[in-house]
Amino acid sequence: MPESNALAFDVLEQAAEWFATLSAPDVKLAERQAWQRWLDAAPEHREAWRRVEHIHTQLHALPGGPLRAALSAAPRNRRRALKTLLLLCAVGGMGALVVRREEQGGYLAALGAQHRTAVGAVALLPLPDRTQAWLNTDSAADLAYDDSQRLIVLRRGEILLHSGADSHAPARPLVVEARGARLRALGTRFSVRMMEQGTRLAVYDGAVEVGAGAVVPAGAQVDIVDGKAGAMTPASEDSTAWSHKLLIATQMRLDDFLGELSRYRHGHLSCDPSLADLRLVGSYPLGDTDQALDMLQAALPVRIKRTLSWWVTVTPR
Repeated sequence: MPESNALAFDVLEQAAEWFATLSAPDVKLAERQAWQRWLDAAPEHREAWRRVEHIHTQLHALPGGPLRAALSAAPRNRRRALKTLLLLCAVGGMGALVVRREEQGGYLAALGAQHRTAVGAVALLPLPDRTQAWLNTDSAADLAYDDSQRLIVLRRGEILLHSGADSHAPARPLVVEARGARLRALGTRFSVRMMEQGTRLAVYDGAVEVGAGAVVPAGAQVDIVDGKAGAMTPASEDSTAWSHKLLIATQMRLDDFLGELSRYRHGHLSCDPSLADLRLVGSYPLGDTDQALDMLQAALPVRIKRTLSWWVTVTPR
């Protein structure tokens, strides 16, 4: 993880407050001078300020919104958009595209994929067979159907599939590829999600073959890292609710809940560390994350603090 992730919560909050103050059209000279004194007071202040500035840059540098518009921009803007994208890839940091050199090609491939979803969007893929597939927020996939196979290449994000019978003769296997892992459906309903480390396969009906022979049955999930499947753990149907634009929490930790919710909105979303272990139960709308946060505030002894439109924190009430 980047070194800046170790910054204290209160220091980040101070940086966000100062950013909001300096962004106001009527900011006063005395406020600028006070900000400069705060900035110079400690190295952690400068690091926190750089992080807030970087998130702001990520959100506003690309035309039409972060990242998604790079290849869909008008021709005269595309070169500038891609240049900015590569710069973001190189800089890294909290809320940015943190990629190793060998992963940069994968991010660019996601931008050029046949099917993509924006942050907060969920889409049903138009497949040329009876299979149903949904792309989750900020996801990308390519289709490669031919006479020998039905192949879906997940470039980014998450996909949920309900495999259908193939009318082609002979019947072709349905395969999902993600980070080099080949996942073959055996009459099934399953999801594939790219994680920070590796790929998570969760099977809800039927079974899925991983690689050359390992089979994951219904009710189980595995994390696949460098082509190797880890230990099986229980898969929860709750994790498929996003296909209906819902986030279902069953005794979910608050910090885990916010981590999931943040996938559906731009910017920074976090909680005071003292609240991280609070537990949630209920269904929350992913189509309106601000409403979900308001529901959270009504359910727990917390306050939703919106320092900026893109900087939101959960603090004790």
